[in-house]
Formats: sequence, C-alpha cells, structure tokens
Amino acid sequence: MRSFNIDLTSKALTPARLVTITRMDGTILRIAEAETAITVSAQAYTPLPGCEISAIKHAINGEMPSMQINFAHSVGGVIDTTELNEGFWDGAAVQVYVIDRSSISTLGDALFTGSVQPIDIDPIGSIASFDIRGVGAQSESFIQTYQPMCRTDLFSSLCQLVASSFDHTGTVGTIVDRFTITVAGLSSPPADDWFNGGVGVSASGFNFEISAWTLSTLTLKTNLPLCVSRFTAGEGLTLYPGCDKTGATCRTKFNNKINFQGEDHFLGINSIVGI
Repeated sequence: MRSFNIDLTSKALTPARLVTITRMDGTILRIAEAETAITVSAQAYTPLPGCEISAIKHAINGEMPSMQINFAHSVGGVIDTTELNEGFWDGAAVQVYVIDRSSISTLGDALFTGSVQPIDIDPIGSIASFDIRGVGAQSESFIQTYQPMCRTDLFSSLCQLVASSFDHTGTVGTIVDRFTITVAGLSSPPADDWFNGGVGVSASGFNFEISAWTLSTLTLKTNLPLCVSRFTAGEGLTLYPGCDKTGATCRTKFNNKINFQGEDHFLGINSIVGI
C-alpha cells in the first residue's frame, strides 16, 4: 500500500503537487505547482514559467494512465528551446508527488510515475507541452522523430567533427559597412558560400554569424549589424564554416555522412500510408 505525505483527515488542507523530471542524460528538473519554491528533504522544487499541470488520468479497463504539463520555453530558459527541439527531453522519467505544505517532511510515494512521450512545441508562441504516459508505455517511447534534415549541430558530440580542423584564420581587412567586412591573410580562401551560416570570432572575442561569403572580393556579410566599435582593421579573425543540415552537404562538404543525424531519403507520411 502506498503512503502519501498528506493527512486527508485534517480540518484544513494545503496540498501541493511536486514533479520530478529526469532526462536520459541525468539532468533533473524539479517543479512545484505553487507560487513559491518548496523544499523537501533538502531538494528545492521551484515554479516553472507558464506551467500548467493537468489532472492525472488514471487507468481503467486496461487504459494507460496519463497526464500533461504545459509550459513556456525560451533560449537559455529553464527549459531551453534548443534542447527541446533536439530531443533532450524525449523519454524523460516523470514522478508526481502530493504533499501538505503546512507539514512537509518527506515526499512519500509517487502519486504517478511515467515518461515523456509526444512533445508538442509552438515555436512562435514559445509554448510547449509534455504528454506523459504511465509506466506501461515506457517501452514504446520514441526518442527522436524522422526528418530529412540533420537533428544535431555542426561540431556537436553527435556530429563528431572538430571545429579546429575546419577553421580559417586571417585578419579584418576593411569595414565596408555594419553588415560587410573584407578579410585579409587567409592562406587558402575557400570557395563562394563556404562560410554561409557559419560563425566568425574576432581576436577580442566578438562573435558574429555569417550570412554570405564571396571569394572574388574576400567579403563577408553578416546576419545582424556589427558593432563597428568592437572591430579594427588588422585585428585577428577566425572563421568557421556553416552547415545547412542536408545530407548532401554533410557528405560533400564535410565527408561526414556516417554521422548524419537525419533521414534524407525519407519521403514523408504519404509514402508510408500509400497515398
């Protein structure tokens, strides 16, 4: 028989639900369904921005127990948008506890245990939700989805390429305008578009994204305006190539097709259902 840390015979109840989410890489997120943080057994559970936790749908007639957590995501936030898109939260283990805020000692037994199954993401509205299925569904967890584009970033652990093997060093030639500079001192300048989507780093540590590279004029264009006060002619510059995450680029530009994290020959859902 399970033991929950709440006395239902008390005249005044102050219940709260606490959620522990453990990702497959060991990262743990502790959520308090409350306005302030709650500490139990030296573990702090904190409110999650934009969080809404549904009631738990318990199993009847063999149906799988389930629940849902809605939340806000942002780049660099508690739940990072990039990690969310790259599947870091897929298959994460979830435990839900109920406690009495007026008398907190231990968590007690979990009210619900399951795993994150489908994840719905609204990139425009910065809202997402975890659909969480009971323990019986864990063996059916899908960790990644099929898609033609690569699911990881250039020079990441899954990509396995080393940035220092592809960098080009030179100096700032001239600052044409806030979006354009020329580059000098490249020992073997690559072909047009090589740096497109890549990154430049100045000797002073200023980073910028590259939108276009032209070999004939040794010209770089940037996505965002440069802070020209941070640049000086003759300053050292390190340039890294970009990747459009297609299978063809992975094969021909980087000779790394074996580590490609996509399914570039997958024709979509229509090919599966025969439409």
